[in-house]
Amino acid sequence: MLLAASPAAAADTRLLPEKPRYARNRTCTDVTVVAPARRPATHPLDDRISPNPALSPMSQGDSAICFAYATADMISQRVGVTVSALDVATRYYFADPAGLSRSRDRALRDYLRRHPDLAEEIAESRNDTEASRERNPGRKPYFDKLEDGQEEAAALLYNLGGLCTDRDLPSFDGYGQHLGTFGALRWRSRVAAPKMSWRSLGGTVPRLRDPATDAFNAGWIAHVERRCRRTPLPVPLIPVSDAIADNQLDFMDKAARGEPGLAAGTDRLMAMIDYALDHNRLPVVGYSWYVLEERLPKDPDIAADHSSPIIARRKDGGRCQYHLQDNTGEYCARMRPGIAERCDLGRVWLDEDELRASLYSVIYLR
Repeated sequence: MLLAASPAAAADTRLLPEKPRYARNRTCTDVTVVAPARRPATHPLDDRISPNPALSPMSQGDSAICFAYATADMISQRVGVTVSALDVATRYYFADPAGLSRSRDRALRDYLRRHPDLAEEIAESRNDTEASRERNPGRKPYFDKLEDGQEEAAALLYNLGGLCTDRDLPSFDGYGQHLGTFGALRWRSRVAAPKMSWRSLGGTVPRLRDPATDAFNAGWIAHVERRCRRTPLPVPLIPVSDAIADNQLDFMDKAARGEPGLAAGTDRLMAMIDYALDHNRLPVVGYSWYVLEERLPKDPDIAADHSSPIIARRKDGGRCQYHLQDNTGEYCARMRPGIAERCDLGRVWLDEDELRASLYSVIYLR
């Protein structure tokens, strides 16, 4: 069932312009974007974990879906409640984009008209999904083995079905609070008829379908719907995004070749960040994790593509700094010298030059 915002939301004065004129905040004025308060306990072992989960950013744990956690932060700030990152990921991988066309919200319908190829773009994004090989040698597309995603598509697809709070479907520590559910689903999926037609998976792409995983994924979707007490969106989720590279590897290649226009493109992305912050929006950036932590010599990942929200800006010692909220759950002490000293509970103050060094994309919600 589609629970969309009311038609009145199309005239919502809180919607920012679709194509504003971006400009840097030349004075680097201090600003903090207010996010919804976290509930006191987000994990059953809050008092026995350091840092305390109730005080830390939502941790993705061992999952590789930073896009969903960053998107959930962005959505939560926009709608005023903490939404479940696992629900965002579930919707991204399996929701049917055709449902967007049934929205009653004028602003969202206008967005769809301006993006007639949206369904194909979402399918292309989903077809780039990889599955972890860990305890999954065949790289089958089990939900809890899927990696990577795209923030713009995830935000748009969250217009479907209504909000699910993190209280209903806890996301702290990634899949850590749902291991029992996943174990039960794996057992049940072995006895389910592999050729059954799973209606809840009908809107996704063939890459995320497999006789070995369909029953598991359909069972997870059913579990999510049982847990989530959904409420309608108070406003439509309409993304504005820009990128100067497809991903971190592409950015590194362009930088190594000295591609003309890369510096100007980075200037534009920084102006978008300033604009979003100055208009009480949470911008999410695509960058490299290695900005925060040294790459281990044997680590095969040379790019460490990552996604995080920017929650504040300040001027310190004459330098403009941006407060980046990391959702990996990594300890500050493990971060680079100089960076670690500006980190507290997973939130890191980065100098502008440090952020620009690997910045390749920005997205915020109108």
